[in-house]
Amino acid sequence: MENLAHKKNIAKSDKIESIKKRYTREWLLIAVDKSDASTTTPISGKLIAHSPHREDIYQKLITPPKVKKLLVEYSEDTFPEGFAAAF
Repeated sequence: MENLAHKKNIAKSDKIESIKKRYTREWLLIAVDKSDASTTTPISGKLIAHSPHREDIYQKLITPPKVKKLLVEYSEDTFPEGFAAAF
């Protein structure tokens, strides 16, 4: 889990798309602080953790931070081989 976010990244809110661009091919755990009211799409948040390994992010969810909305997101538009999304 050595690639988890540093404390300086946690305090700063940023657009979800900007966070995704900073962390190429990584899994992200984001505390959502702003969503589109009509679509519920997350717009911005604070990065809690990032890692190229999904399991590292899931480990952080065992004892989740005390926030109302959490987002687990992959930084790319396509998933790594062997992964899929369900809606």
